[in-house]
Amino acid sequence: MTATEDTTYEADSAALDQLPAGARVVIRLPGGHRLADVLLGCFDRELVAVPLHPRTGDADLAAGAARVAAAAVVDVHGVRRTGLPDAHPAPEGTALIMFTSGSTGPQKGVVLSRRAVLGNARRTAVLHGIAPDRPHGTCLPLYHCNALVMSLLGTHLTGTPLTLHPAFDPAGYFAALDASGARTASIVPALLADLVEAAPAWPDGLDYLITAAAPLTADLARRFHSHYGPRLRQGYGLTEAVNFSFTMPLLDDADFRTHYLERTPPVGVPLPDTELHLESGEVWIRTPDLMTGYWQDPRSTSATVTDDGWLRTGDLGELRDGLLVLRGRAGERINRGGEKHHPLDIEHGWRRAGLTGRFAAVAVDEPTLGDDVALIATEQPVPEVRTLYERSPLRPAVVQFGGYRATATGKPQRRAMSRPLAARRLAPARYDRLLRHAAATARHLLDSGTPDPALRSLAEHTAARHAAIGDDTVLAAYDFLREHWHAPDDAELARAKARWRAKLLAAWPFSVHGELAAELAARHGVEAEPVPWGVETRLEGGALVLLPHGPAPGGPARPLGPLLSFLDVPGSGGTDRWEWLSRQRDGGTSLTGCSVLRAGRHDAGGVLWARHPGSGPNEHTEGTG
Repeated sequence: MTATEDTTYEADSAALDQLPAGARVVIRLPGGHRLADVLLGCFDRELVAVPLHPRTGDADLAAGAARVAAAAVVDVHGVRRTGLPDAHPAPEGTALIMFTSGSTGPQKGVVLSRRAVLGNARRTAVLHGIAPDRPHGTCLPLYHCNALVMSLLGTHLTGTPLTLHPAFDPAGYFAALDASGARTASIVPALLADLVEAAPAWPDGLDYLITAAAPLTADLARRFHSHYGPRLRQGYGLTEAVNFSFTMPLLDDADFRTHYLERTPPVGVPLPDTELHLESGEVWIRTPDLMTGYWQDPRSTSATVTDDGWLRTGDLGELRDGLLVLRGRAGERINRGGEKHHPLDIEHGWRRAGLTGRFAAVAVDEPTLGDDVALIATEQPVPEVRTLYERSPLRPAVVQFGGYRATATGKPQRRAMSRPLAARRLAPARYDRLLRHAAATARHLLDSGTPDPALRSLAEHTAARHAAIGDDTVLAAYDFLREHWHAPDDAELARAKARWRAKLLAAWPFSVHGELAAELAARHGVEAEPVPWGVETRLEGGALVLLPHGPAPGGPARPLGPLLSFLDVPGSGGTDRWEWLSRQRDGGTSLTGCSVLRAGRHDAGGVLWARHPGSGPNEHTEGTG
């Protein structure tokens, strides 16, 4: 320690010495040795540590201290008393109150006993051989349960040297591990990706890295393996069970390839004294390392822990060769018209189909199916995503470029990503009836001698020679087209076309495009007037652009194309969604996407959107994109 650090340590220690056992201490400190010293000081004095994110604001810090009735607060200015009572009737033997990230709801305070924390720290130390002659390292924040229990307390209890490297940089982390002779070290997938990208030399004494806190994909495992071989062990657990409940065995190269590279990487086998139960696919855990409960929240506690001690994790899983494989969160499972899809399985399929980089499959609300599938892309080029869309057996109903969100540990925040998205589908039977009627009309006009390529493409859609006339506006509009196709283009026809144009654009299926556009606007926090068909509508001074459109030109049969052209409807030429999206991305738009309207196997167009800075009043800009 430097002289300044030594003085700070003595001041912190003296202040903590004034608190009785059981007093609660809220801690807001940046990662590093001072945070480690304060956490260990609290633990050794049997104080209750409540670590917060170092960027917690002053108001939230004060609120957190009041919420747990903390006797003291520790921040960069030192230890200060709050004036609240030191003694509490709280559960005896409490070591930590860990507030969750709140990524799937309000923050909950997980109350962990000394018995549970000590038990888990000792079990993981034995599992990974953390001992005085086997130094350990971490680059993870100590205000998270992973680093606090396994790395900080695990080394503290066993007298093992600990390398702290809180400001992560791949080369610096590996250099520090090499200098200390670390035999094991921690990481999370978000940082593992940076490590693989930089690919520093592997430290001489390091046996393997331990990764947890977020799912490890087969693609990331493959990239790691190409540089460093099988020196990686994945683990799994929740703060409610003091972090680690499962860990993978250390595998040889062949088994690593089998389990990590060829399939979704498993999270391993239970720690000693930990039990696993799969209840309708949900992972339940029973362990002596279980939380006491959620802070002042008995309802959430009873909803999470059964009367006989099983922790409902909310994670879906299955056993494969005796190893637990996670399939995503129960609340993130996509129920697509009764078909249950796990996001991790969908992502694995997309990766097998050739999609590279970082992306996510998320559920999106769809009134008919319940859920549909959305793809959140990141740096992938538009043509690569288009190829996936056209070839994948499970086509996403929504594709968005940008907006990928994850926790600090790299866990995808699927619910947050899904909130600004919307999806719709058209009734397949109704759309098929429209298509047959349009094809019959096209053949009638071709038989009358009209050499029109669009009509010929439409006429070849089906062998049906006739279609019953229904009461749909769009079918009646096609009857109008058939009757007036050869009529002279005079003022009377122009007025008739205008009347039909107004009726048509307010009717199905155009109305569905408008409803979808309005919902997208609302999900982006914008109240919009009806969005015109085929027109780029700019809202929020241009910050939000919406474009309802039909099928792309040159694609499969476009049943409305000839009708829209005949009625002089803007956008009747069709918009190529992929070209439009490419232009948005090339222009620097950070968030753009499309919601595809499908009717069974038919692509009926959809709604394109883009978000970028803008100013000025809401306006409509003519154009088909």
